[in-house]
Amino acid sequence: MEQQLLGHFSLDGSPLPNRLCRPTQIGSALRLDAAIVHEQGSLTVAISGRPRLGDEPFDAATIGSRFLAAFRARGRQCVEQLRGSFALAVIDRETREALLAIDRIGIETLSWTLDGATLSFGTSANAVARARSRGVELNSQALFDFMLGHMIAAPDTVYTGVAKLLAGHVLVARRGQASSERYWNPPFEHAPPAQVGELRAQVLPTIGRAIERCEPDERTGTFLSGGLDSSTVTGLFARSRNGATNAFSVAFGVDEYNELSYAKAAVREFGCTHHVYEVVPEDVVESIPRVAAAYDEPFGNSSAVPTFCCARLAQQRGMTHLLAGDGGDEIFGGNSRYVRHKVFELYGKAPRWLRSWIAEPLAARLNPETAPLPLRKLSSYVRQARVPLPERFESWNLIYREGATAVFDAGFLAAVDPAYPLRTMRELWESCPSKDLLDRMLWYDWKLTLADNDLRKVSRMCELAGIRVSYPMLDEEVVGLSIRVPSAAKIAGAELRTFFKSAVRGFLPEEIIRKEKHGFGLPFGLWLKTHRPLQELVYGSLESLRARRVINSVFIDRVIDEHRSGHASYYGYAIWDMVMIEQWWRHANAPPVALGRAK
Repeated sequence: MEQQLLGHFSLDGSPLPNRLCRPTQIGSALRLDAAIVHEQGSLTVAISGRPRLGDEPFDAATIGSRFLAAFRARGRQCVEQLRGSFALAVIDRETREALLAIDRIGIETLSWTLDGATLSFGTSANAVARARSRGVELNSQALFDFMLGHMIAAPDTVYTGVAKLLAGHVLVARRGQASSERYWNPPFEHAPPAQVGELRAQVLPTIGRAIERCEPDERTGTFLSGGLDSSTVTGLFARSRNGATNAFSVAFGVDEYNELSYAKAAVREFGCTHHVYEVVPEDVVESIPRVAAAYDEPFGNSSAVPTFCCARLAQQRGMTHLLAGDGGDEIFGGNSRYVRHKVFELYGKAPRWLRSWIAEPLAARLNPETAPLPLRKLSSYVRQARVPLPERFESWNLIYREGATAVFDAGFLAAVDPAYPLRTMRELWESCPSKDLLDRMLWYDWKLTLADNDLRKVSRMCELAGIRVSYPMLDEEVVGLSIRVPSAAKIAGAELRTFFKSAVRGFLPEEIIRKEKHGFGLPFGLWLKTHRPLQELVYGSLESLRARRVINSVFIDRVIDEHRSGHASYYGYAIWDMVMIEQWWRHANAPPVALGRAK
């Protein structure tokens, strides 16, 4: 596995404190630990990941020298030439300046902190936090945000004074100050409808080239869920290897969570060797502490468990590298909410008199529990449509529905700003370079669904299993092609991924193309109802969490009761998040939060 990046640099040239002695020392004011370190005069670059300069292939032996040559010629603009996944730091020991950057989509991560004149940075937020002279302090606001979003979104971290660099951004630090800016903005320049057919014909060859840029070898396999993206990546890889490939899937023994029949259809079509791991409740019990400890912050995506089980199986079968299909939904329009919110947005186009004088007064008077079904649906539609995006995305969210005072301990709540997460969501929404509704939803998901969530899930779990992972669907050429596809072609009416389905028709089995959208989840809520060891782990974790005075004990009790008597999966999400906070807290050996501190 590739080495983590960790570095410390004194912006004023003074010697670094002795506590920052672990990385390799380059003079008294710079210490680095990274997969690639290269020096050229007063410049030093440290790199994690697999970056390429333009169309050149990745070469660990030469990328450092080639990048520094480009940096001397173009300065920070040379980052725009980089492709692939990367986190990098460029240090100029003569001018006492540092530049940090990560890739366009955020496949890699990079955290940083300024502690006086010392800049510390690294791929682990925990390692960066431990470099601070004041020691590790937890960020109460980040824990609050985690319960709403199931993860801690960049630029925030769970550690006070430590930030994550946003995808597609560079940060420049000098004279004790740091500022960041976006170096890549997707153009969102849609091709005219007459060119859609030409774009469609380019899809499979473009993904095929992206797979080759991932540098697969005889020990490379694929994740295969049975969805469009993993099946396409598996099929193209298998065809390029005459079927001599290994595909890895998971099953759950719970019908509503299984896509194994579709994965098997892909295997039959492309002649792969298929390996299946059936996840059982015992795997969840064994994995929860390991998964929580693997992350440098609390992380609440429960599908990390089956991802880890699948990657571990691949490692046990001799694989060192897996190709993942993540990203296709977010670039080609495959998430069900894209269609749902198109329908809600139609409400704003209705005549004002119809909304103000008829629809809204009627919806306000209707009882959502007792009104006839058609009127009940009308009432629900009007209520949701009146909430603007992106806040409407959270309308299903239990924490959003309950409200902060019901969920959190009063002392903890006094230390946070409850409006902060929704405010940052709105800022992200408004920052999109396009005004097109679908473009905005995709842009929003590139950060919150991909960079902050799904990529963190897959990358960290593969790392835990000892596997390198690549994302051909997020290759720059594939993303660039997707941006040119008009929204009306990506999603025609209520059909998700219309354009992509037409591009793979004749290549993928028709049953995969026609299947309904299915999430990659974990039947945690269902298993928790009946599996005794899982109950012991979960309820024990929740009891410990009470003592930390973050979550309201009444809320914990009510969620447990609702889970036992009501919708197991829905309330299971909140239970999982609380368990992962407690388990992470234990394994990170983190200090308590400050209660009641002024906002």
